[in-house]
Amino acid sequence: MHYTVTKLHLEKKIYIMNHYTADVILTGDRKAVRRHSLSKVNFDDYEAIVSFINVGETHWKFLYINAAESSVYYLDPLPNSAEQVESELAAHKFCEYFQTRTIHHRTRDWVDIEFRGAVMKHPIQLDGCSCGVIVLMMAKAVMEAFPELPKMEFGKSKKHMAQERRALALKILEASVFDAQNNCSMCAASKPPSPGPSMTDWIQWDSCTRWFHAVCVPLNKVQFEQAKNTAWDCCLCD
Repeated sequence: MHYTVTKLHLEKKIYIMNHYTADVILTGDRKAVRRHSLSKVNFDDYEAIVSFINVGETHWKFLYINAAESSVYYLDPLPNSAEQVESELAAHKFCEYFQTRTIHHRTRDWVDIEFRGAVMKHPIQLDGCSCGVIVLMMAKAVMEAFPELPKMEFGKSKKHMAQERRALALKILEASVFDAQNNCSMCAASKPPSPGPSMTDWIQWDSCTRWFHAVCVPLNKVQFEQAKNTAWDCCLCD
């Protein structure tokens, strides 16, 4: 999401809230909320909040707060007739959250906004495992349309979900700090994974020029010696 925010130049408009903090605000007690009051954040510097909520460690929902509209959208990828009620409860929780910040940090950012729950039309997942992909697509749609509400129209079939997973993986890799010359293409680290040796031989495949820790490549000793001296096909390119 930070990649999308940066690409759309929304860094000073949309605050990406950690999913754990958002969950504490919605479900935590007062003590927990105080610990996650984000005292160094001035929400007046932003126009909206985007976050995600993990429910029961098995399901993801999308949270979108638009300060200009005073609206809180708590969207469920699954069919959910209680979405309006849940959005209203989330709005109430965030009103309490900003009041808590005022009490403990003497901040007044967003404290006078009377948030209300709202809903928007969105696609519904067709399986039991694509909620994570769909909430990311919801967030992307919101950001691309911001400050207007988006018309969320995207494919939900198994094929569409597979394509979107691949696209998301590529974006993550593009935004990563992976150094192809100094990091292993198998484990992505500069040093071999524990409890491996602190020093290791490296292999560079001629076919793709990628580098690997010798201990990370599934080769026996004889194959390893051959790989160092011949143009073997890369174990990731097969």
